[in-house]
Amino acid sequence: MTFLELCQTLRREVGAAGTGPSSVSGQTGEYARLVEWIRNEWLRIQERHERWNFAWAEGEVEVEKAFRDYDLPSDVLRIDDQTLYFNDRYLSVVDWEEFRKTYREPAGQEVKVASFSPDGKLRLNAFPSNDGTITFEYWKTPQRLEAGSEKPRCPEQYHIAIVYAAMVQYGLYENAPEVVQQGRLNYSGVYQEMINRELPSVGIQGPLA
Repeated sequence: MTFLELCQTLRREVGAAGTGPSSVSGQTGEYARLVEWIRNEWLRIQERHERWNFAWAEGEVEVEKAFRDYDLPSDVLRIDDQTLYFNDRYLSVVDWEEFRKTYREPAGQEVKVASFSPDGKLRLNAFPSNDGTITFEYWKTPQRLEAGSEKPRCPEQYHIAIVYAAMVQYGLYENAPEVVQQGRLNYSGVYQEMINRELPSVGIQGPLA
């Protein structure tokens, strides 16, 4: 479902008046609340875990000889530090405290170690002797729905979990305990299936980028 379709489904599920919303922008009153509840609950679902399968991606950074600090893609939440390579060479990742003590002076070293500075940049232990590409796997920052045509990243069968979570917020706002109860009951089953299928069975350690 699209963002707009999720809002319309929420309206039907809770029995709100009308046939809309017809858009996710420019709404007021109850329809504005429906839109915000869908947007916010999708963010909350994503924020409960970092390593959703649907948030996984592959990235790369172009490396130049004159630099050892590099910006990561803007949507990087966490790097899988077991997948960091400079061309065909594996880069060991160490925590920032160790890195800044050991590799303060980069002269005369080969590029073989990397770390992530507090401001989110990737730093190499030395200046590269040649241009190249650093590749890695990572998990994306949570998706914020904006346009009505946007779809949540998760598989389609789990979109309804967003609606059920938003139902709870509607019920709390309207002091409708039956809506809260129904939303929580419906949500728990779909969300548990989503957990079982969309989270890795074994966590991968890696620094926040």
